[in-house]
Amino acid sequence: MHDPRILEKAMGLYLRTVGIIDPLRMRTWKEAELTVTQLRVLFILREAPGAPAGLLAERLRVTPPTVTGLVDRLVRMGVVRREEDPKDRRLVRNVLTERGQEVLGEVEREGRAFLTKLFERLSAGQLTGLVESLEALVAAADELPTPVEAHSTAS
Repeated sequence: MHDPRILEKAMGLYLRTVGIIDPLRMRTWKEAELTVTQLRVLFILREAPGAPAGLLAERLRVTPPTVTGLVDRLVRMGVVRREEDPKDRRLVRNVLTERGQEVLGEVEREGRAFLTKLFERLSAGQLTGLVESLEALVAAADELPTPVEAHSTAS
């Protein structure tokens, strides 16, 4: 069993760490005039090109009508386009436009540039230790159900 004070300190530091890049993300999202959910849609579409509304709704854990509204706005912004599925004309595919890909690229470039500056402030030994600690944290997380799965089984 771990010392409760150490556990509290670890949790507090982890939460501060997760929030380090948030101001940069918020500024980038605001400049792109995107909400967090809209940005999530763009990342999902990059990962799953042509995802229909049902898949987006499932991944975002929202209703299909909510997705329709999100995608409508993204289409008006020119970052997503809708395409008919050539094999099933009832199915509408959502695809990133070139502008959508550029927006995601900019968000990632700014984040990587900031993190590079941050990590360069660490010594080689500190950076190696951080990598080892993060690998251990990810491995421990992989052994647990996701927070969503844990919540749904507890309900």
